Amino acid sequence: MKRFSAALVVACVVLATLATSSHALPSNVTEIIRDYGYKCDDYWALTDDGYYLSLQRIYHTTPGGRKGVVLIQHGLTDNANGFVLNPPKEALPFILADNGFEVWLGNNRGNGYSMRHKVYTTADPAFWHFTYDDMAQYDLPANINFILKTSGAASLSYVGHSEGTIQAFAGFSANNSIADRVNLFVALAPSAYVGHVKVLLLTTMAQLDPIEILLLLGITEFNLPTALLKLIPDVCILYPPICNNILTSMMGPSIELNQSRLAYYFNYEPNPTSVLNMIHWSQGAATDKFQRYDWGAAGNMKRYGQSTPPPYLLSNMPANLPVALFTGGNDYLADPLDVARLIEELNPPAVYSHYEPTSSHVDFLWAQNANVKIYPHVLQLIQKYSR
Repeated sequence: MKRFSAALVVACVVLATLATSSHALPSNVTEIIRDYGYKCDDYWALTDDGYYLSLQRIYHTTPGGRKGVVLIQHGLTDNANGFVLNPPKEALPFILADNGFEVWLGNNRGNGYSMRHKVYTTADPAFWHFTYDDMAQYDLPANINFILKTSGAASLSYVGHSEGTIQAFAGFSANNSIADRVNLFVALAPSAYVGHVKVLLLTTMAQLDPIEILLLLGITEFNLPTALLKLIPDVCILYPPICNNILTSMMGPSIELNQSRLAYYFNYEPNPTSVLNMIHWSQGAATDKFQRYDWGAAGNMKRYGQSTPPPYLLSNMPANLPVALFTGGNDYLADPLDVARLIEELNPPAVYSHYEPTSSHVDFLWAQNANVKIYPHVLQLIQKYSR
């Protein structure tokens, strides 16, 4: 009993300390960037359907002129935080800035930073009535056009991770004119087909009828309860294996993460998206097709003029857009079998394909050795194709 009491006291002290110290953490991505000593400004891009998208502009740190402009786009249930949670020598945006590039971090609608609309508030179901179709059609061109206009650059390099790649494959294949403004597309954990996904949440949702999910959850935000989000970092410190298991179930097993940083990561992750967007991903898992959202036969006729959702055709990717792919063997979301199919259908073929047999979905962001195994190749590609 005494041992239990002592353990309880220690746990309470630790939790109290954590609660106190958490106030010292940067409150948003801009503060994180500035705390590392980089100049960063915030901007807003307005989409054609009324969403205000948050953008962070990181200025290059090298003497002389800017070498190019890069847009980095986050993945599913993430936002710009994900790219800057490792120290500068291990984080892609800082590595690019230190090599002369102006780096912009994009934020999709509804991701915690992009929570404004011209008409709707986040309390309105209409705000959350979106999927990655809308990110491809509206968010992608809004960000690219705004960045090029603001920076004065003629083109930019696009680096996507996870959902940042699926919206790009969808957007560039459907809208070649916006792709013409991109000099290189780097796809980290490339996603299009997700029929072999191993993420338990998506495979479970794939077995349910979308109507049942909407009746259960509603057309609203998809995220963990706030109380649970606040609790997870403390749990990570007291019981690290629990957090590692959570991450593994969603991203795949990683041997390359700094386990001591898990609590820090979970102070900023995960982030919201819409229930409809999660259903769209689960539809891809269920059908093994890369296509627009399936609204049912009647809804599809109304939206698309046909009873089935139209496919995104990777063969429609513009011939003048170089595509580079980085794949992980332990990736639960961008499974190597699905990536192989993507590679098969790309026309023209990818200019570069890199496979890391032990990398998980999240290793492209947080692996301690990504600055050795992945980012030097990304940097070389951007240096080669920037104009």
